[in-house]
Amino acid sequence: MEKHTSKITAKSIEQSGLPTDYKKALAEYIWNGFDAHATKIHLNFESNELGRLESFSISDNGKGVNIETIDDSFGNFLDSNKRDPFNKEIFQKGRKGKGRYAFSTFANKCIWNTTFKDATGKLLTYDIMINKEDLQNFIIENRIINKTNETGTMVSFYDFFELSSISLLNKEFDRFLSSEFGWFLFLNRDRGCKIIINGVKLAYEDSIGDSEELVYEVGGENFKIVFIRWNQKIGDKYFFYFLGQNQKEKAKKHTSFNNKAIEFHHSVYVESPFFDSYQETSDDNPIFGAFGNNQAHPYFKTLLKMLNVLVSRKEKEFIRDVQADRLIEDYQAKGIFPELKIKTNELENVVKEIYCAEPRIFLTSNLQQSKTLIGLINLLIAAGNALNILEVIEGVVELGDEERATLTRVLQI
Repeated sequence: MEKHTSKITAKSIEQSGLPTDYKKALAEYIWNGFDAHATKIHLNFESNELGRLESFSISDNGKGVNIETIDDSFGNFLDSNKRDPFNKEIFQKGRKGKGRYAFSTFANKCIWNTTFKDATGKLLTYDIMINKEDLQNFIIENRIINKTNETGTMVSFYDFFELSSISLLNKEFDRFLSSEFGWFLFLNRDRGCKIIINGVKLAYEDSIGDSEELVYEVGGENFKIVFIRWNQKIGDKYFFYFLGQNQKEKAKKHTSFNNKAIEFHHSVYVESPFFDSYQETSDDNPIFGAFGNNQAHPYFKTLLKMLNVLVSRKEKEFIRDVQADRLIEDYQAKGIFPELKIKTNELENVVKEIYCAEPRIFLTSNLQQSKTLIGLINLLIAAGNALNILEVIEGVVELGDEERATLTRVLQI
């Protein structure tokens, strides 16, 4: 047995901002597996009839933890060479920093059983143990030569508190995992990346309403673009994520869409070697040469314009193909459409077109206001004065020149 000490005190570890939510704590170990080039992460647990956990482990088929560099990986904490000094907002996923201590949120002891390939090609297996009451120290033991042909790591947790099988079996946990890892699993589906819980694959696909993949070329640089629209609100805001080698997040930027409260939950992932040397700086002055690229680079500016066009197009498709139909169904269910023997289909079509052009018109109205607005639109259509609807709309919301022009075209019926 060998005792090693990390380069920080237990008190500093506890005060470093460890996850307080068990879901986020478990995500740290899953990310560590994917960072180790794993394609499959297994969460396995057993419990008694009362839901009390009797065993719980997270295992992966990654490359394992090399014992020769154990003091660099487990001995360092919040390693500076893994952090971007220019961007304080980037969430570093699975960096084998404070994440390995996340078990202290719900358990008193954690043991890593890991198998790696050494410089001679032999597979070596050993254990790493950390106790909650002695976080700055880790113990290495049970070193053996492994005769299998597989590397990987299994993290086992012991002596649980504030965690039960109910926590791991509820829909909220599945939704969290889909929100946290859905994009990564989607981007790496051809590699066979999966999260499997007690033998059942995480159905992250259910959280995706729409997706599109394309490649933009800017100045000879290729950028792989993946757009995802989520079926539910995700835990993060809506960003463009800029990824470098091995899909490491180098920067992110708000998309500025979904200001219309239309449930347009989306993310855009941009992957390119261009971002390997990308550094988001505190100002927009360009950087040159060996210092890499930043947000002032002309390629990045051009790319950003193209991305905004893409998201604008996807938003309009979503409004027209999904939300407009939902609005009509909602109005029908609430009895907002008048019960008059006129061309009901024509009224519904006009409302749908107006909604597609400017959703705010209907989103800012309560039930009585909606009935009044629809009634006025209905009367103007019946009287053949559709263009006068524009005056009614401008009494509800303030329109810009572009919005006014769009609605004028729509009302040419």
